[in-house]
Amino acid sequence: MKQLFERFTLALTIALLSANFAFAQPAANDSDVVLKAMQDELQRSISKLVIQGQEKPYFIEYEAMDIKTFTATAAFGGLLYSQRNHGRAMMVDVRVGGYEFDNEPMGYPISVAIENDYNALRHELWLATDAAYRGAVEQIARKRAFLKNRVDEEKIPDFSKEDATVLLLPSQTLSFDQKHWETTVRELSALFRQFPTIKDSRVTFQAQLVHRYLVNSEGTRIRRPMMMISLDASAAAQTADGMWVNLSAPFHVTSIDQLPSVAEITKSIQRMAEQVTKLQVAPVLNETYLGPVLFTGPASAEMFAQLLAPEFCSYRPPVGMQGEDRSELANRLNRRVLPFHISVYDDPTQEKFGDKALLGSYKVDDQGVSARKISLVEQGVLKNLLLSRRPRKNMLRSNGHGRSGLNGGATTEIGNLFIQSSDGKSYDQLKQELIKMCKALEMPYGIIIKGGGLSDPALTYKVYVDDGREELIRGVSIGELTVKQLKAQIIAVGNDSYALNRAGGGGYGGGVSTSVIAPSALLEELELKKPTGAKQKPMLLTHPYFDKP
Repeated sequence: MKQLFERFTLALTIALLSANFAFAQPAANDSDVVLKAMQDELQRSISKLVIQGQEKPYFIEYEAMDIKTFTATAAFGGLLYSQRNHGRAMMVDVRVGGYEFDNEPMGYPISVAIENDYNALRHELWLATDAAYRGAVEQIARKRAFLKNRVDEEKIPDFSKEDATVLLLPSQTLSFDQKHWETTVRELSALFRQFPTIKDSRVTFQAQLVHRYLVNSEGTRIRRPMMMISLDASAAAQTADGMWVNLSAPFHVTSIDQLPSVAEITKSIQRMAEQVTKLQVAPVLNETYLGPVLFTGPASAEMFAQLLAPEFCSYRPPVGMQGEDRSELANRLNRRVLPFHISVYDDPTQEKFGDKALLGSYKVDDQGVSARKISLVEQGVLKNLLLSRRPRKNMLRSNGHGRSGLNGGATTEIGNLFIQSSDGKSYDQLKQELIKMCKALEMPYGIIIKGGGLSDPALTYKVYVDDGREELIRGVSIGELTVKQLKAQIIAVGNDSYALNRAGGGGYGGGVSTSVIAPSALLEELELKKPTGAKQKPMLLTHPYFDKP
């Protein structure tokens, strides 16, 4: 009740300052009601929003996300569910003070009408702006009080001033053959009837269309439609000793026509199911391994995505929050962080790698700053970091990497991260180098990881020194590996490149979609641990489909 009273107290103040207030009607020739409502309420707030005796906002921003999703999931030949969802959320960012010192808002999305009702949308924006402004005034007062007796040697601006961007791309519609995809996932899920040892399996098709809107008091106006098409098959099996093993076969593209043919998808799912079947009977790692490890294919790209990519994303916490810049590399500019032959850059403007669409592509970031290619590491030396509109020491302007998921709140994230080497080797050369290192250490085998991430290296193989034979094993967990170790750990990299798309996911909680393009990498020494702890008991009965009399 108190919050409601405060919102309407401020609303009354605004009304008294603008007695002739009324919702302006959208122009007859403007069909985008969402954009029109945002622009009109922004203009009114800029010119008239004030609490008597308090400072006016110096910056106001409205962000809207209109999300339409269709999802169909099938298991073992039967459709589990098929549904469409439509949601719309808005975020209001009100800043008082100035670019050098402000209230550092941390906004959250609110649900608004999914109908294109101009007055309903203006109503929600009005209430949200009211609350955001009152909160901004209180926040900056608390911040000033907190800093009153503190000495801040580094005067870093709180927010960067950027040029206005206007990008109004045509709206799109979520159009596809729903019956066709319901039938397709049903038929694809029936493929698992060929694999008796697989206990659980799913095939999911999802089509998602997001229209992102952004308008702010600097003059930025953006409308961006973004399509995401995903088809994901997963399978899990339980071993005789109770361990669960699982794999997936994901496809993420930006339009229906970019998906592989059903025949190609079928082959990929069957190959994945065969790998799960092999994992189900594979031996466990029965001793702790300490030695060289070769990451290749998706495992290498995932390793770089988890270990290296976050450290390029500089973000200075708001005043009063514990901790420093979250990046481990933030204080290592112009220092060597990788081997001399490795260079890294991020390029959100590149839409494809070969024939593969890159999910981390965008024209402007989620703060309205134009995307651009940023050189991060040159011949092993860190030259730059990725930035949003939150400045850091000696880096005061955004370089177009302020990104937010569907839950709003922009931070710094990669787009398309490329890791390259001037001295790449073939897979066979890397494998032979691995064997050579193991021989020197008098080890009977080395390790190659071909699938999964650092937390779950699902496709791990022993490589025997005597004949180069590869044996699939399971139950492996990876010991500590940090970004600061990579400079010394990486012995060699491949002349290959694997493009890994990491989809942000659906719903308001969805994260940011990114892409990492990386070569294979041979690490000098890594600890791999054998499985420990209790395991779930096997199923009491066999699968009914395969339990033939």
